Amino acid sequence: MSGLLGSVAAYTVLFTLLVSTAEHLSRPAALAEALAAHRVLPAPVVVAALAIASEGLLAGTGIVALLHDSPAGLLIEVLVGGGALLGLYAGYGLHLMSTGRTGSCGCSRVELPMTGWVVARAATLAGLALVALFLSGSIIPADRTDAALAVVLLASATFTALLWHLPAAMYEPATARAARPTNARSIGTTEGGLPG
Repeated sequence: MSGLLGSVAAYTVLFTLLVSTAEHLSRPAALAEALAAHRVLPAPVVVAALAIASEGLLAGTGIVALLHDSPAGLLIEVLVGGGALLGLYAGYGLHLMSTGRTGSCGCSRVELPMTGWVVARAATLAGLALVALFLSGSIIPADRTDAALAVVLLASATFTALLWHLPAAMYEPATARAARPTNARSIGTTEGGLPG
């Protein structure tokens, strides 16, 4: 059972990093624009490039480590790096929300605001990396062709899709607009926009 749990956790983290890299490369400026709008980090273009490169490097190295009979240490390093990167994403999101500097999360080519669901996704993935790290000795390699690997791949692909789309699925634009503070012009108007 620990082999299944550790494998699904590891493959989900790697698949999500791979999807994230592909999304960022499809619209490279999205992350840099979001970071610039947050006004927290210096040199947003450089930070965005480093984040995208880190995601791609971790995903690629992890997949190579699982495909080939590479030393277990390589996969452990990937899981530590992935967990740290995803933990930084969660911490950055929490900082933005606590300071009120929300805006686009820059997560993908789709404009999504920084919400608690973006933070929850990053924190969940960091937790999955930690689970995979503790169970790294029992992770099923990708060069094995049996039913166990098929179950792991299907479960991981499902969890990746669910986690990737979680912020978009849980975002309600109407609720977000209602939560915005009203301006002076809207006070005292009725639903039709006429003074009350």
